[in-house]
Amino acid sequence: MIITLLSDFGLQDNFIAVAKGVLLQSLPEVVIVDLNHEIQPYNKLQCGYQLKSAFTNFPPNTVHLVLFDALPHPQSQLLATKVNDQIILCADNGLLPLTFFGELGKVYTNGKNAGNYLECLHQAATFIKDFKAKDFSFEGLAEIVPEQAYTQMKPSVKENSIECQVIHVDRFENVVLNITQSEFEEHRAGRQFRILLPGRNTLSEISNSYGDVSENTVLCLFNSAGFLEVAINKGHASSLLGLKYAKPKQMVYQQVKIEFS
Repeated sequence: MIITLLSDFGLQDNFIAVAKGVLLQSLPEVVIVDLNHEIQPYNKLQCGYQLKSAFTNFPPNTVHLVLFDALPHPQSQLLATKVNDQIILCADNGLLPLTFFGELGKVYTNGKNAGNYLECLHQAATFIKDFKAKDFSFEGLAEIVPEQAYTQMKPSVKENSIECQVIHVDRFENVVLNITQSEFEEHRAGRQFRILLPGRNTLSEISNSYGDVSENTVLCLFNSAGFLEVAINKGHASSLLGLKYAKPKQMVYQQVKIEFS
């Protein structure tokens, strides 16, 4: 059995080691895989992207335990759902509807509140152990309508344009936008397009790889997760173009507009 961990804990403290220890106490045979622990605190868009871009690469019935914003309220219930034969566990903090917009089926809860981090971990470990014993069935669990997030993973679509937000900046400072290739092609409908970037940079074609352009040249491509990415070949797109994570009160400065004609 595989359990993945995704969190905003960083690596300077022992939170992740403690999480693994608690899980291994209940499930000593489990394989634990770290997805990412450097999620920017409270950045649901980034966490949603990291989860969605990774979870389908695992065997069926892999459990993805998301510890991001694990205790958003004084007490928080553990939520569970299944998407594409993958089990997702997380707090009721809006992440599920944000990440799996249009794909989210029934969501369940263990009905127990956790008052602190250790309680949350022990409840998660017990839940996973019992869930495995029931052959990954949600029978006996109560359905729940999860909390909604303040924003969404989908871009803002108009008849002749799309406005995208930054949802991830990787260590090479490549910038990931909240639009997939299928969404882009659907709204493009065979039309010509212009991607308007800061600094009067305008692109009218999608590259297949970074090497399609010369060094220090701006490009756009669809990454391995299927999302549109803004990059500079052997450069730092985020810093040089001024593209940062979207913030609720500053979204106008973080948008990348795609125009169709």
